[in-house]
Amino acid sequence: MKYPTAMALAMLSAAAPAAAEGPSLQGPAPSPERPAITVAPGRDNASTGVLTPSGTLVIEPSVQYQHTNINTFVAGGVAILDTVLVGNIQATQANRDAVTGTLSMRYGITRRLESELRIPYMYRHDSVTNTLVNTNNTSESTELRDSGLGDVEAAMHYQINAGDDDWPILVANLRGKSNTGQGPFDVRRDALGVPRQLATGSGSWGIEPSLTLISASDPAVFFVNAGYLLNLGESLNRPYSSNLSITHVDPGGAIRLGMGMGIALNERISYSIGFQEDFIGGTLTRFSDRSSFKSASLSAGTLNLGMNWQRDERTAITITLGVGVTRDAPDASLTLRIPLSVKLY
Repeated sequence: MKYPTAMALAMLSAAAPAAAEGPSLQGPAPSPERPAITVAPGRDNASTGVLTPSGTLVIEPSVQYQHTNINTFVAGGVAILDTVLVGNIQATQANRDAVTGTLSMRYGITRRLESELRIPYMYRHDSVTNTLVNTNNTSESTELRDSGLGDVEAAMHYQINAGDDDWPILVANLRGKSNTGQGPFDVRRDALGVPRQLATGSGSWGIEPSLTLISASDPAVFFVNAGYLLNLGESLNRPYSSNLSITHVDPGGAIRLGMGMGIALNERISYSIGFQEDFIGGTLTRFSDRSSFKSASLSAGTLNLGMNWQRDERTAITITLGVGVTRDAPDASLTLRIPLSVKLY
């Protein structure tokens, strides 16, 4: 395999960033399951595999800034609804900014099997206007800031075939998402049900199987990914307002589709372009008075543009710009990642 193609293969981490960036918040990612491809110059990837080489540890710190001005907060292929349309309160306008720092670690167990662990920490700043629809349409504006641990994730990636005879490479992925972040129903609310804190996690566990197809054609590499994020429901007893509690939450699942291309310009520089579409089901919430509410389904489409500089065989720098192309997607995101490879044996 020629080196330009190897560079483009490595660049898939920028072409399909959503699954590796930002916490999966309930209401992400997301998104194509990015195989952790680390390619050294001159390596024949068809024979050695596209995942992290056996005995190699990749430590990848990253930081992502995300901005949106819609009522929902979508990241990683899932969404948080900060209010439920119950009683007199309705969230009518919101400007949301989030900065997420993530420490990712990937380890090559064998040539075709890789493990991954992601630990995110999020800072959020929201400016929200709520309208009291039953009291002369009085508006109330609030400005909230919060930070905390996001939802820790663990994943396994398995390369099914070697890609011989011009066949595309298939990678099976299984990702599990915890509920370590502060969920949307764990936040403190006032007597009317208006949130006074911001969620940094989903509040529920999630499981996401997916399949990635990778095809190389010098000097480009193409990928297609399809997966389903299953968010697990939970019975709970959380106060919502002065006379109402939340008794059960059944988060909607998400169908996640992605495609893209990486192309190498020379031995150090490569670019990528990708598109990610998430179809997110509505969340069903039940209350102590036996009423219930189901949020609307969402469609979040994002165009991702990436650039990668391969500093040396061990270190690379990747910058990715994400632009929302549907109403439910975040308006814009900017991500910086610096993976560092360490050979343990």
